[in-house]
Amino acid sequence: MKENKSNIKLGKDTGSRIKIYIVCIMVVYSLLLLRLFYLQVFRGEYFKNLSERNRIKMKKLDAPRGKIFDRNGELLATNVAGYRLVYLNERRYDEKILLEIAKLVNLEEKTVERLIKNSEISSYTRQNILLDDLKEEEAHRIMERLSDYPYLDVQVYSKRKYNHGSLASHVLGYVKKITAEEYKKLKDSGYTKRDVVGKKGIEKQYDQMLQGEDGYDYIEVNALNRLVKKIQNKEAVPGKDLHLTLDLRLQEHLTSYLEGKNMKAAFIAMNPKNGEILTMVSTPEYPLNMFSSKFSQKEWNSILRNKNKPLQNRFLMGTYPPGSIFKVISAMSFLEEGINPHKEYYDPGYYQLGKWRWHPWKRGGHGYVDMEKSLVESANTYYYEIADKLGYQPIVDTSLKMGLGEVTGIDLPDEKPGVLPDGKWKKKNLKEIWYRGDTINLSIGQGYLLVTPLQMAVVYAIMANKGYAYTPHLLKTLGDKSEYEKKLKYRADFPKNYFNIIDKALEKTVTDKNGTAKALRTEGLRIAAKTGSAQNNQYKVTHAWTAGFFPAENPEIVFVCFVEGGGGGGAVAAPVAKEFVDKYMELYN
Repeated sequence: MKENKSNIKLGKDTGSRIKIYIVCIMVVYSLLLLRLFYLQVFRGEYFKNLSERNRIKMKKLDAPRGKIFDRNGELLATNVAGYRLVYLNERRYDEKILLEIAKLVNLEEKTVERLIKNSEISSYTRQNILLDDLKEEEAHRIMERLSDYPYLDVQVYSKRKYNHGSLASHVLGYVKKITAEEYKKLKDSGYTKRDVVGKKGIEKQYDQMLQGEDGYDYIEVNALNRLVKKIQNKEAVPGKDLHLTLDLRLQEHLTSYLEGKNMKAAFIAMNPKNGEILTMVSTPEYPLNMFSSKFSQKEWNSILRNKNKPLQNRFLMGTYPPGSIFKVISAMSFLEEGINPHKEYYDPGYYQLGKWRWHPWKRGGHGYVDMEKSLVESANTYYYEIADKLGYQPIVDTSLKMGLGEVTGIDLPDEKPGVLPDGKWKKKNLKEIWYRGDTINLSIGQGYLLVTPLQMAVVYAIMANKGYAYTPHLLKTLGDKSEYEKKLKYRADFPKNYFNIIDKALEKTVTDKNGTAKALRTEGLRIAAKTGSAQNNQYKVTHAWTAGFFPAENPEIVFVCFVEGGGGGGAVAAPVAKEFVDKYMELYN
């Protein structure tokens, strides 16, 4: 009988299990070591940066924007402290954080969540800018409690302030945060996505000079987001200050007068000897400080729906038929074509062409009219008859020499060139031929002709200087007091006696009993001026114009007044110009 050699073990076999347990432990520790190696070697720099970013903060120091002054050193635009609430965890949050922020700033949790998800994160500091333009009281209240909210901070930045509210709004313009489209155009010039830039006026024209250079602070903070020490800093370099040619006293006086009369108007006063603009008003104006801050939809709608259109810049971008103030150009073209200024033409009260009749403003006509009388009394029929004989080209050629049909080159953005029509223009734009009636209308500043008040200021500067004019400008000095260099732009090489003939008539327009600019009479001062009443398709009444210069013997001021839908130039626009003359004489004598 064979023995049974099978071994039977009684009880538990723990040896293999211990081996398995040891292997598992070794695997786990190996994985931990591999993970640690990965984190320290491959991802070490990343986590080091995260740690440093939590400990070390970079605060961008906005460069103070350059200030803007008038010609006498009166402050027009400056900077004050603005406040913004920033979130330090980029887009990471939990329910507790949402609740705490909502209570702190008095918003709903859903609104706070939307702000964290959608608000802009600074490319420099990685801070999430939740609320911009905080009111000062609210900002200080939050700042006092920041130790309870280590994920929040309040930034102080430089905010634009306009010391005189809406005054000179169409000259100064305003600033706002850069748009995506603007950033694409300006990024190569050193602009960032957080910059505030000029949107209109001087603020836009000289934005790069006003910007300055931003600085920064590197600071170490503790777990409660409290400052431990400053590590490194670079001081911000302020933008350059601008001194303008404007006289605040004249600007205030004319603005107050025009707004007091509820006029939609433009007024310009310029020194013809150098192109400096002393006064440049467009009314009504708009609130500059509102535009430099956040404003409600209701506030925006109140401006947009204002029937007087306060956003419309009437001296630079508004184009209108000039009416009879254009007659100085027609008269000059007649002289160039050899018309004898002393020859009289009879005005029976109309000019007839076929079945069409054109009438002067004076019922029954002006009788026998020469060039001087045509300007003094603004006799239209004189221009109808001569222009119809000569054709439109002499008037167009003279207009071009006087600066019409193109921008003046003033140091403001968005200037319009107006419309100087001729046969080619009409065929291209209206698909029609030029008629003799078009020439008749053009001769008195009507028809398709459109000008800006600024262009007419240049025309009268050429008349005042007897043949030339400088580029109009608003900058007087920049930064270190470097003077603006005047630029001779226009040369209208007509004989001096032509200017003498017309200028003498413009003086009589003020002094003669039949002169249309009688409202401008000023004791001891010789003024040359012309009034105009321009028909238009926007109003039942005419636009009112007055343009001129003084002292007539040695002009130091050229002025143009335009009142939209105001009525007669002599009755409406001339008294505005007289208001300026009186104030100027009071200040400068």
